[in-house]
Amino acid sequence: MTFQFNGWRKCVSAVALAAALAVPGAAFAETLTIASPSDAQPKNILPIRAGNTSWLQAVFEPLVRIVPGEDDPQPVLAKSWTVSEDGKTVTFELEDGVTFHSGRPFTSADVKFTLETAADKASASQFDFIARAISEIATPSDTEVVLTLAKPMPNLFEFLSQTVIVDKDTYDKRADGKEIIGTGPYKFAEWVPGASIRLEPYDGYRDPDAHAFDDIDIAIITDPTAMISALRSNRAQLAMQMQPRDVIELSGNPMYQTVPTAGSLYPLGVNVTDKPFDDKRVRQAVGYAIDRDRINQQVFDGLGTPTDLFWPTSDEQAQHYAYNPDKARELLKEAGAEGATATVALHALPSQRAIFEIVQNNLTDAGFKVEANILDPSTYGQQQIAGELGPMFIQLHGMDGLSPATLLSAAPALRDGNPSHFWTDEYLKLRDAVQSAANKQASDDAVKALGDYLLDQAFNLNILSAPTLSVSTTNLKGVEYTTTGYIVLNHASGG
Repeated sequence: MTFQFNGWRKCVSAVALAAALAVPGAAFAETLTIASPSDAQPKNILPIRAGNTSWLQAVFEPLVRIVPGEDDPQPVLAKSWTVSEDGKTVTFELEDGVTFHSGRPFTSADVKFTLETAADKASASQFDFIARAISEIATPSDTEVVLTLAKPMPNLFEFLSQTVIVDKDTYDKRADGKEIIGTGPYKFAEWVPGASIRLEPYDGYRDPDAHAFDDIDIAIITDPTAMISALRSNRAQLAMQMQPRDVIELSGNPMYQTVPTAGSLYPLGVNVTDKPFDDKRVRQAVGYAIDRDRINQQVFDGLGTPTDLFWPTSDEQAQHYAYNPDKARELLKEAGAEGATATVALHALPSQRAIFEIVQNNLTDAGFKVEANILDPSTYGQQQIAGELGPMFIQLHGMDGLSPATLLSAAPALRDGNPSHFWTDEYLKLRDAVQSAANKQASDDAVKALGDYLLDQAFNLNILSAPTLSVSTTNLKGVEYTTTGYIVLNHASGG
């Protein structure tokens, strides 16, 4: 995955991150403190959730892990695998001697349970469509899993790297945080909702060097200024999900390191069943009203890429809705919707609030009456899953870099049941063409046709794609991140 930094391209890899964080700095205690703006969502272990990025992959583990910047998956709970010549059978050999934090041995039955659970829409996994495409899950032994596919699935390992293996015996007891049982190097020890999370080492972990800290404390700090203060005072050694404008004062300071950890998409959608957004002209007016370049400069310090679509595309498509408030007002007048009320739902996160401030000004200037519906991340997630975010909404998808074929069914903005309530025969036909393309040319043509349709219908347009930043003290070594920004602490240590 790559990010744009003032005209230069920077590739993020686990090796590069570890090297970058290995600069000597002031020593800190055996407790690692992480500041996170998002609270834990233990009910949502399988879907991607911002509140779980700080702890989930320290407590749970996937079968494989795809390191940012590399194509080949790395073994985690699966030590090896083979793929049949026709691509329809994938056989995994599991690590033996692995135990859950309860002491129960990890077996192939847990893998089968996890994949079947992920296939259930109730799990809210953004990759449930891939799980459902697995025809059969066989477990010939405790350490062997055989997946049978109806057809080859190029994104299978993308799904497996994002899906942590859960304990089949305690998964149903996870919601209140009292039984969060994984196989990772740290145990989920305590959760004070809205305040803090505490992890402690799992002594039965197969690699005794994988937990260098006596405790990991995660402080929920929603105010960016307070997060910076926590870093400056050394009350926290790592702050996650920071925005560029909030870390400018730390850049250049040798005591701190700023690292892009994942790419996120920031879509702005409307519910096409709500008036006046049932009129395509009003939806298009919203597209022209938004000053994406201003959002990029003021909120993301110019590190983002303003674009109307969810994947890399031509400038013609990416900039179809170039900022044009006069055009927006003209379309609103033509549709008879001048003065229409736009209630915008958003996460109670710093980046979302900052984006909303500009969106609010833009829409007001275009002729809308704008109101905010600010929701805590958990409530927002629940309403997004239910497809009930109201007439307008700003979303956050940590999925930048996924292929269009995967995004169409993984991104809540685009998939079946999306909160825009948009699902037409033509949309379904164009989606199917993208997901069944037999070669690159067919794929390129299908993605282009779909992009044109999305721009015309304007039910959910991306604002921009941008990196999410972590800031750490420079004596924190060996920190790694997944492609979606989850922290991995197996090789982390403090100086």
